[in-house]
Amino acid sequence: MGDPLPYVRAVHFAATIVAAGALIFAVIVAAPAFALEAGIIDPAVKRWERCSTGLIWASLGVAALSGAMWLVLLAGEIYAEPIAEVWRDGGIWTVATQTRFGEVSLIRLMAAALLAAALPGMTGRSARSSWRAGALVLAVVILIGPAWTGHAGATPGVAGEFPLAADALHLLAAGAWLGGLVPLAMLLAIAGQQKEPRWAAIIATAVQRFSVLGVISVGTLLASGIANGWYQIGTFTNLFATIYGQLVLIKVALFAAMIALACVNRFYLTPRLAGAVRRLRHTTLAETALGFAAVVVVGFLGAMAPASHTHHSAAIPDGAAFVHIHSNAGMADVTVTPGRVGTARASVRLWNDEFQPLAAERLTLTLTPPDAQPITRPAAQAQDGSWQVDGIPLAQAGNWRAAIDATLADKRRLLLDAPIAIEPNR
Repeated sequence: MGDPLPYVRAVHFAATIVAAGALIFAVIVAAPAFALEAGIIDPAVKRWERCSTGLIWASLGVAALSGAMWLVLLAGEIYAEPIAEVWRDGGIWTVATQTRFGEVSLIRLMAAALLAAALPGMTGRSARSSWRAGALVLAVVILIGPAWTGHAGATPGVAGEFPLAADALHLLAAGAWLGGLVPLAMLLAIAGQQKEPRWAAIIATAVQRFSVLGVISVGTLLASGIANGWYQIGTFTNLFATIYGQLVLIKVALFAAMIALACVNRFYLTPRLAGAVRRLRHTTLAETALGFAAVVVVGFLGAMAPASHTHHSAAIPDGAAFVHIHSNAGMADVTVTPGRVGTARASVRLWNDEFQPLAAERLTLTLTPPDAQPITRPAAQAQDGSWQVDGIPLAQAGNWRAAIDATLADKRRLLLDAPIAIEPNR
Protein backbone atom coordinates (compact mmCIF):
# COMPACT_ATOMS: atom_id res chain seq x y z
CA MET A 1 0.00 0.00 0.00
CA GLY A 2 3.03 2.28 0.37
CA ASP A 3 3.90 2.21 -3.33
CA PRO A 4 2.67 5.49 -4.89
CA LEU A 5 2.54 4.08 -8.44
CA PRO A 6 -0.98 2.51 -8.22
CA TYR A 7 -2.40 5.77 -6.90
CA VAL A 8 -0.67 7.83 -9.60
CA ARG A 9 -2.01 5.43 -12.22
CA ALA A 10 -5.53 5.76 -10.82
CA VAL A 11 -5.37 9.57 -10.87
CA HIS A 12 -4.02 9.51 -14.41
CA PHE A 13 -6.72 7.19 -15.70
CA ALA A 14 -9.44 9.21 -13.93
CA ALA A 15 -8.20 12.51 -15.39
CA THR A 16 -7.85 11.01 -18.87
CA ILE A 17 -11.33 9.51 -18.73
CA VAL A 18 -12.90 12.80 -17.63
CA ALA A 19 -11.05 14.87 -20.27
CA ALA A 20 -11.91 12.55 -23.15
CA GLY A 21 -15.39 11.73 -21.88
CA ALA A 22 -16.33 15.37 -21.43
CA LEU A 23 -15.28 16.13 -25.00
CA ILE A 24 -17.15 13.12 -26.37
CA PHE A 25 -20.23 14.23 -24.44
CA ALA A 26 -19.95 17.79 -25.71
CA VAL A 27 -19.68 16.72 -29.35
CA ILE A 28 -22.02 13.71 -29.50
CA VAL A 29 -24.61 14.56 -26.84
CA ALA A 30 -24.69 18.24 -25.91
CA ALA A 31 -24.15 19.84 -29.33
CA PRO A 32 -27.16 18.09 -30.99
CA ALA A 33 -29.30 18.87 -27.95
CA PHE A 34 -28.39 22.55 -28.03
CA ALA A 35 -29.08 22.61 -31.78
CA LEU A 36 -32.79 22.49 -30.87
CA GLU A 37 -32.51 26.18 -30.07
CA ALA A 38 -30.31 27.09 -33.02
CA GLY A 39 -29.69 30.81 -33.34
CA ILE A 40 -30.63 31.58 -29.75
CA ILE A 41 -27.83 32.54 -27.36
CA ASP A 42 -28.74 31.34 -23.91
CA PRO A 43 -26.60 32.38 -20.90
CA ALA A 44 -27.18 28.98 -19.32
CA VAL A 45 -25.89 27.20 -22.43
CA LYS A 46 -22.84 29.46 -22.53
CA ARG A 47 -22.29 28.76 -18.84
CA TRP A 48 -22.31 25.00 -19.42
CA GLU A 49 -19.90 25.38 -22.34
CA ARG A 50 -17.48 27.39 -20.17
CA CYS A 51 -17.72 24.84 -17.36
CA SER A 52 -17.21 21.95 -19.78
CA THR A 53 -14.17 23.61 -21.36
CA GLY A 54 -12.72 24.33 -17.93
CA LEU A 55 -13.30 20.73 -16.88
CA ILE A 56 -11.47 19.41 -19.94
CA TRP A 57 -8.57 21.83 -19.45
CA ALA A 58 -8.19 20.95 -15.78
CA SER A 59 -8.39 17.22 -16.51
CA LEU A 60 -5.77 17.48 -19.25
CA GLY A 61 -3.49 19.31 -16.80
CA VAL A 62 -3.92 16.63 -14.13
CA ALA A 63 -3.43 13.90 -16.75
CA ALA A 64 -0.17 15.49 -17.96
CA LEU A 65 1.18 15.94 -14.41
CA SER A 66 0.24 12.44 -13.26
CA GLY A 67 1.58 10.98 -16.52
CA ALA A 68 4.94 12.65 -15.87
CA MET A 69 4.94 11.29 -12.30
CA TRP A 70 4.15 7.82 -13.64
CA LEU A 71 7.12 8.03 -16.02
CA VAL A 72 9.48 9.18 -13.25
CA LEU A 73 8.34 6.44 -10.84
CA LEU A 74 8.68 3.83 -13.57
CA ALA A 75 12.21 5.00 -14.37
CA GLY A 76 13.15 4.67 -10.70
CA GLU A 77 11.72 1.15 -10.65
CA ILE A 78 13.51 0.11 -13.85
CA TYR A 79 16.90 1.36 -12.66
CA ALA A 80 16.30 0.40 -9.01
CA GLU A 81 17.85 3.70 -7.96
CA PRO A 82 16.58 6.82 -6.16
CA ILE A 83 14.73 9.11 -8.52
CA ALA A 84 17.26 11.92 -8.00
CA GLU A 85 20.07 9.67 -9.25
CA VAL A 86 18.04 8.44 -12.19
CA TRP A 87 17.29 12.05 -13.12
CA ARG A 88 20.94 13.09 -12.80
CA ASP A 89 22.17 10.16 -14.86
CA GLY A 90 19.66 10.72 -17.66
CA GLY A 91 17.72 7.54 -16.99
CA ILE A 92 14.36 9.30 -17.12
CA TRP A 93 15.11 10.63 -20.60
CA THR A 94 16.21 7.15 -21.67
CA VAL A 95 12.92 5.65 -20.44
CA ALA A 96 10.97 8.45 -22.15
CA THR A 97 12.63 8.00 -25.54
CA GLN A 98 13.76 4.36 -25.69
CA THR A 99 10.87 2.37 -24.21
CA ARG A 100 7.40 1.71 -25.53
CA PHE A 101 5.89 3.30 -22.43
CA GLY A 102 7.89 6.49 -22.97
CA GLU A 103 7.12 6.71 -26.69
CA VAL A 104 3.39 6.22 -26.14
CA SER A 105 3.45 8.74 -23.29
CA LEU A 106 5.09 11.38 -25.46
CA ILE A 107 2.55 10.83 -28.26
CA ARG A 108 -0.32 11.19 -25.77
CA LEU A 109 1.28 14.30 -24.27
CA MET A 110 1.52 15.93 -27.70
CA ALA A 111 -2.11 15.02 -28.42
CA ALA A 112 -3.15 16.54 -25.07
CA ALA A 113 -1.22 19.73 -25.81
CA LEU A 114 -2.86 20.04 -29.25
CA LEU A 115 -6.29 19.44 -27.76
CA ALA A 116 -5.76 21.99 -24.99
CA ALA A 117 -4.54 24.61 -27.47
CA ALA A 118 -7.46 24.08 -29.87
CA LEU A 119 -10.13 23.69 -27.22
CA PRO A 120 -11.51 27.27 -26.95
CA GLY A 121 -14.77 27.35 -28.86
CA MET A 122 -14.51 23.70 -29.89
CA THR A 123 -17.28 22.69 -27.50
CA GLY A 124 -19.50 25.57 -28.52
CA ARG A 125 -22.40 25.44 -30.94
CA SER A 126 -20.51 27.56 -33.48
CA ALA A 127 -17.65 25.09 -33.80
CA ARG A 128 -17.23 23.53 -37.23
CA SER A 129 -17.79 19.81 -37.60
CA SER A 130 -14.23 19.31 -38.89
CA TRP A 131 -12.82 20.85 -35.73
CA ARG A 132 -15.04 18.66 -33.60
CA ALA A 133 -13.95 15.56 -35.52
CA GLY A 134 -10.31 16.51 -34.99
CA ALA A 135 -10.96 17.01 -31.29
CA LEU A 136 -12.55 13.58 -31.05
CA VAL A 137 -9.54 11.94 -32.72
CA LEU A 138 -7.16 13.62 -30.27
CA ALA A 139 -9.35 12.62 -27.32
CA VAL A 140 -9.43 9.00 -28.49
CA VAL A 141 -5.62 8.94 -28.88
CA ILE A 142 -5.21 10.22 -25.33
CA LEU A 143 -7.80 7.80 -23.99
CA ILE A 144 -6.75 4.49 -25.56
CA GLY A 145 -2.99 5.06 -25.61
CA PRO A 146 -2.35 3.18 -22.31
CA ALA A 147 -3.51 -0.04 -23.99
CA TRP A 148 -0.13 -0.13 -25.77
CA THR A 149 1.77 0.12 -22.47
CA GLY A 150 -0.15 -2.51 -20.51
CA HIS A 151 0.11 -6.28 -20.25
CA ALA A 152 -1.64 -6.86 -23.58
CA GLY A 153 0.57 -4.34 -25.36
CA ALA A 154 3.65 -6.25 -24.19
CA THR A 155 2.49 -9.54 -25.71
CA PRO A 156 4.30 -10.09 -29.01
CA GLY A 157 2.82 -11.16 -32.35
CA VAL A 158 -0.73 -12.11 -33.22
CA ALA A 159 -1.32 -13.42 -29.69
CA GLY A 160 -1.23 -9.86 -28.40
CA GLU A 161 -3.47 -8.26 -31.03
CA PHE A 162 -6.78 -9.50 -29.67
CA PRO A 163 -6.18 -8.50 -26.01
CA LEU A 164 -4.71 -5.20 -27.21
CA ALA A 165 -7.87 -4.42 -29.20
CA ALA A 166 -9.98 -5.45 -26.19
CA ASP A 167 -7.97 -3.12 -23.93
CA ALA A 168 -8.36 -0.20 -26.33
CA LEU A 169 -12.12 -0.73 -26.68
CA HIS A 170 -12.43 -1.07 -22.90
CA LEU A 171 -10.73 2.28 -22.37
CA LEU A 172 -12.78 3.97 -25.10
CA ALA A 173 -16.08 2.69 -23.68
CA ALA A 174 -15.08 3.68 -20.14
CA GLY A 175 -14.28 7.21 -21.31
CA ALA A 176 -17.53 7.59 -23.25
CA TRP A 177 -19.70 6.35 -20.36
CA LEU A 178 -17.93 7.21 -17.12
CA GLY A 179 -16.28 10.36 -18.48
CA GLY A 180 -19.63 11.54 -19.85
CA LEU A 181 -21.38 11.25 -16.49
CA VAL A 182 -19.56 14.30 -15.12
CA PRO A 183 -20.67 16.80 -17.81
CA LEU A 184 -24.13 15.20 -17.76
CA ALA A 185 -24.43 15.96 -14.04
CA MET A 186 -23.27 19.53 -14.74
CA LEU A 187 -25.90 19.92 -17.47
CA LEU A 188 -28.64 18.54 -15.23
CA ALA A 189 -27.62 20.93 -12.44
CA ILE A 190 -27.88 23.93 -14.77
CA ALA A 191 -31.11 22.68 -16.33
CA GLY A 192 -32.71 22.29 -12.90
CA GLN A 193 -32.36 26.05 -12.40
CA GLN A 194 -34.07 26.97 -15.70
CA LYS A 195 -37.77 27.83 -16.05
CA GLU A 196 -38.04 28.13 -19.82
CA PRO A 197 -40.02 25.31 -21.53
CA ARG A 198 -37.38 24.80 -24.22
CA TRP A 199 -34.99 23.39 -21.64
CA ALA A 200 -37.26 20.38 -21.18
CA ALA A 201 -36.69 19.45 -24.84
CA ILE A 202 -32.92 20.06 -24.55
CA ILE A 203 -32.56 17.83 -21.51
CA ALA A 204 -34.81 15.13 -22.97
CA THR A 205 -32.65 15.00 -26.12
CA ALA A 206 -29.39 15.03 -24.15
CA VAL A 207 -30.52 12.28 -21.78
CA GLN A 208 -31.83 10.15 -24.64
CA ARG A 209 -28.61 10.49 -26.67
CA PHE A 210 -26.46 9.74 -23.64
CA SER A 211 -28.63 6.73 -22.85
CA VAL A 212 -27.93 5.29 -26.31
CA LEU A 213 -24.21 6.06 -25.89
CA GLY A 214 -24.31 4.40 -22.47
CA VAL A 215 -25.93 1.22 -23.78
CA ILE A 216 -23.28 0.90 -26.49
CA SER A 217 -20.52 1.61 -23.96
CA VAL A 218 -21.83 -0.89 -21.41
CA GLY A 219 -22.07 -3.60 -24.07
CA THR A 220 -18.51 -2.84 -25.19
CA LEU A 221 -17.24 -2.81 -21.61
CA LEU A 222 -18.88 -6.15 -20.92
CA ALA A 223 -17.53 -7.84 -24.06
CA SER A 224 -14.01 -6.40 -23.74
CA GLY A 225 -14.00 -7.09 -19.99
CA ILE A 226 -14.76 -10.77 -20.59
CA ALA A 227 -11.98 -10.92 -23.19
CA ASN A 228 -9.53 -9.20 -20.84
CA GLY A 229 -10.55 -11.49 -18.00
CA TRP A 230 -9.89 -14.58 -20.09
CA TYR A 231 -6.45 -13.26 -21.04
CA GLN A 232 -5.39 -11.86 -17.65
CA ILE A 233 -6.99 -14.33 -15.21
CA GLY A 234 -6.74 -17.55 -17.17
CA THR A 235 -8.81 -19.89 -15.00
CA PHE A 236 -11.94 -19.63 -12.87
CA THR A 237 -9.87 -20.71 -9.85
CA ASN A 238 -7.51 -17.74 -10.28
CA LEU A 239 -10.48 -15.43 -9.95
CA PHE A 240 -10.82 -16.40 -6.29
CA ALA A 241 -7.39 -17.75 -5.39
CA THR A 242 -5.25 -14.76 -6.40
CA ILE A 243 -5.20 -11.16 -5.19
CA TYR A 244 -5.41 -10.05 -8.81
CA GLY A 245 -8.58 -12.08 -9.34
CA GLN A 246 -10.11 -10.78 -6.12
CA LEU A 247 -9.52 -7.19 -7.22
CA VAL A 248 -11.18 -8.04 -10.53
CA LEU A 249 -14.19 -9.32 -8.57
CA ILE A 250 -14.37 -5.98 -6.73
CA LYS A 251 -14.24 -4.15 -10.05
CA VAL A 252 -17.03 -6.38 -11.40
CA ALA A 253 -19.17 -5.66 -8.33
CA LEU A 254 -18.72 -1.90 -8.80
CA PHE A 255 -19.56 -2.26 -12.50
CA ALA A 256 -22.73 -4.20 -11.62
CA ALA A 257 -23.77 -1.47 -9.18
CA MET A 258 -23.22 1.14 -11.89
CA ILE A 259 -25.41 -0.83 -14.29
CA ALA A 260 -28.13 -1.05 -11.63
CA LEU A 261 -28.13 2.73 -11.21
CA ALA A 262 -28.02 3.20 -14.97
CA CYS A 263 -31.13 1.01 -15.28
CA VAL A 264 -32.92 3.15 -12.69
CA ASN A 265 -31.97 6.24 -14.69
CA ARG A 266 -32.96 4.75 -18.03
CA PHE A 267 -36.19 2.93 -17.21
CA TYR A 268 -37.60 4.81 -14.22
CA LEU A 269 -36.34 8.40 -14.06
CA THR A 270 -35.99 9.19 -17.77
CA PRO A 271 -39.69 8.55 -18.58
CA ARG A 272 -40.53 10.89 -15.64
CA LEU A 273 -37.90 13.43 -16.61
CA ALA A 274 -40.09 16.52 -16.23
CA GLY A 275 -40.21 16.12 -12.47
CA ALA A 276 -37.12 14.03 -11.88
CA VAL A 277 -34.19 16.17 -13.08
CA ARG A 278 -32.82 16.59 -9.56
CA ARG A 279 -33.12 12.88 -8.71
CA LEU A 280 -31.52 11.99 -12.02
CA ARG A 281 -28.58 14.25 -11.18
CA HIS A 282 -28.17 12.59 -7.78
CA THR A 283 -28.18 9.07 -9.21
CA THR A 284 -25.78 10.22 -11.93
CA LEU A 285 -23.36 11.46 -9.27
CA ALA A 286 -23.68 8.16 -7.39
CA GLU A 287 -22.97 6.29 -10.63
CA THR A 288 -19.92 8.51 -11.15
CA ALA A 289 -18.59 7.75 -7.66
CA LEU A 290 -18.89 4.01 -8.26
CA GLY A 291 -17.13 4.36 -11.59
CA PHE A 292 -14.14 6.19 -10.15
CA ALA A 293 -13.91 3.65 -7.34
CA ALA A 294 -13.48 1.08 -10.11
CA VAL A 295 -10.74 3.27 -11.62
CA VAL A 296 -8.84 3.10 -8.31
CA VAL A 297 -9.01 -0.70 -8.54
CA VAL A 298 -7.66 -0.48 -12.10
CA GLY A 299 -4.73 1.56 -10.80
CA PHE A 300 -3.71 -1.35 -8.59
CA LEU A 301 -4.42 -4.05 -11.18
CA GLY A 302 -2.06 -2.45 -13.69
CA ALA A 303 0.79 -2.50 -11.17
CA MET A 304 0.37 -6.26 -10.55
CA ALA A 305 1.11 -9.37 -12.54
CA PRO A 306 -2.04 -10.79 -14.15
CA ALA A 307 -3.25 -13.95 -12.44
CA SER A 308 -2.67 -15.89 -15.66
CA HIS A 309 1.07 -15.15 -15.42
CA THR A 310 1.26 -17.23 -12.27
CA HIS A 311 1.08 -20.47 -14.22
CA HIS A 312 2.72 -19.53 -17.50
CA SER A 313 5.87 -21.58 -16.96
CA ALA A 314 6.60 -25.27 -16.89
CA ALA A 315 4.76 -27.46 -14.43
CA ILE A 316 5.69 -26.79 -10.82
CA PRO A 317 7.21 -29.86 -9.14
CA ASP A 318 5.05 -31.59 -6.57
CA GLY A 319 5.65 -30.22 -3.09
CA ALA A 320 7.52 -27.14 -4.34
CA ALA A 321 6.88 -23.57 -3.21
CA PHE A 322 6.47 -21.19 -6.15
CA VAL A 323 5.99 -17.47 -6.68
CA HIS A 324 5.88 -15.35 -9.84
CA ILE A 325 7.18 -11.82 -9.21
CA HIS A 326 6.25 -9.10 -11.69
CA SER A 327 7.45 -5.55 -12.20
CA ASN A 328 7.80 -3.16 -15.11
CA ALA A 329 11.57 -3.74 -15.07
CA GLY A 330 11.36 -7.53 -15.33
CA MET A 331 9.82 -10.69 -13.92
CA ALA A 332 11.00 -13.76 -12.08
CA ASP A 333 9.77 -17.27 -11.27
CA VAL A 334 11.11 -18.54 -7.95
CA THR A 335 10.74 -22.25 -7.16
CA VAL A 336 11.85 -23.71 -3.84
CA THR A 337 12.07 -27.54 -3.81
CA PRO A 338 10.86 -28.99 -1.56
CA GLY A 339 8.73 -26.14 -0.30
CA ARG A 340 8.76 -27.30 3.32
CA VAL A 341 10.96 -27.18 6.42
CA GLY A 342 14.34 -28.80 5.80
CA THR A 343 17.14 -28.32 3.29
CA ALA A 344 15.96 -27.03 -0.07
CA ARG A 345 17.09 -25.94 -3.49
CA ALA A 346 15.93 -22.70 -5.11
CA SER A 347 15.61 -22.08 -8.84
CA VAL A 348 15.08 -18.62 -10.36
CA ARG A 349 14.17 -17.75 -13.95
CA LEU A 350 14.16 -14.17 -15.19
CA TRP A 351 11.82 -12.90 -17.91
CA ASN A 352 11.03 -9.66 -19.67
CA ASP A 353 7.47 -8.46 -20.27
CA GLU A 354 7.30 -10.55 -23.45
CA PHE A 355 8.19 -13.70 -21.48
CA GLN A 356 11.55 -13.95 -23.18
CA PRO A 357 14.55 -14.92 -20.99
CA LEU A 358 16.14 -11.90 -19.35
CA ALA A 359 19.94 -12.08 -19.45
CA ALA A 360 21.79 -11.34 -16.21
CA GLU A 361 25.43 -11.26 -15.15
CA ARG A 362 24.86 -12.18 -11.52
CA LEU A 363 21.98 -12.88 -9.16
CA THR A 364 21.58 -13.03 -5.40
CA LEU A 365 18.62 -14.67 -3.69
CA THR A 366 17.49 -13.72 -0.19
CA LEU A 367 14.93 -15.80 1.70
CA THR A 368 13.61 -14.19 4.86
CA PRO A 369 11.71 -16.31 7.41
CA PRO A 370 8.90 -14.86 9.54
CA ASP A 371 10.90 -14.57 12.78
CA ALA A 372 14.57 -14.98 11.97
CA GLN A 373 17.48 -13.47 10.08
CA PRO A 374 17.41 -13.50 6.25
CA ILE A 375 19.38 -16.10 4.31
CA THR A 376 21.30 -14.51 1.42
CA ARG A 377 23.09 -16.66 -1.16
CA PRO A 378 24.66 -15.96 -4.56
CA ALA A 379 23.10 -18.01 -7.34
CA ALA A 380 24.94 -19.96 -10.04
CA GLN A 381 23.60 -20.05 -13.59
CA ALA A 382 22.74 -23.50 -14.92
CA GLN A 383 23.00 -24.64 -18.54
CA ASP A 384 19.26 -24.16 -19.08
CA GLY A 385 19.58 -20.46 -18.18
CA SER A 386 18.03 -20.69 -14.72
CA TRP A 387 19.82 -19.54 -11.56
CA GLN A 388 20.29 -22.15 -8.83
CA VAL A 389 20.99 -22.01 -5.10
CA ASP A 390 21.60 -25.30 -3.25
CA GLY A 391 21.58 -26.22 0.41
CA ILE A 392 19.19 -23.60 1.77
CA PRO A 393 18.18 -24.37 5.38
CA LEU A 394 14.46 -23.74 5.87
CA ALA A 395 14.11 -23.78 9.65
CA GLN A 396 10.45 -22.86 10.03
CA ALA A 397 7.15 -22.87 8.22
CA GLY A 398 5.15 -19.78 7.36
CA ASN A 399 5.11 -16.87 4.95
CA TRP A 400 8.70 -16.16 3.96
CA ARG A 401 9.84 -13.43 1.58
CA ALA A 402 11.85 -14.16 -1.54
CA ALA A 403 14.00 -11.24 -2.74
CA ILE A 404 16.08 -11.11 -5.90
CA ASP A 405 18.94 -8.73 -6.60
CA ALA A 406 20.15 -9.21 -10.17
CA THR A 407 22.59 -7.28 -12.33
CA LEU A 408 21.27 -7.56 -15.88
CA ALA A 409 23.34 -7.85 -19.03
CA ASP A 410 22.59 -4.22 -19.90
CA LYS A 411 23.97 -3.17 -16.47
CA ARG A 412 20.53 -2.39 -15.05
CA ARG A 413 19.76 -3.62 -11.57
CA LEU A 414 16.63 -5.71 -11.05
CA LEU A 415 15.17 -5.82 -7.54
CA LEU A 416 12.15 -8.03 -6.91
CA ASP A 417 10.51 -9.44 -3.81
CA ALA A 418 7.32 -11.25 -2.89
CA PRO A 419 5.99 -13.60 -0.20
CA ILE A 420 6.41 -17.34 -0.61
CA ALA A 421 4.76 -19.98 1.59
CA ILE A 422 6.90 -22.68 3.21
CA GLU A 423 4.99 -25.69 4.57
CA PRO A 424 5.76 -27.69 7.74
CA ASN A 425 7.80 -30.87 7.35
CA ARG A 426 5.52 -33.87 6.91
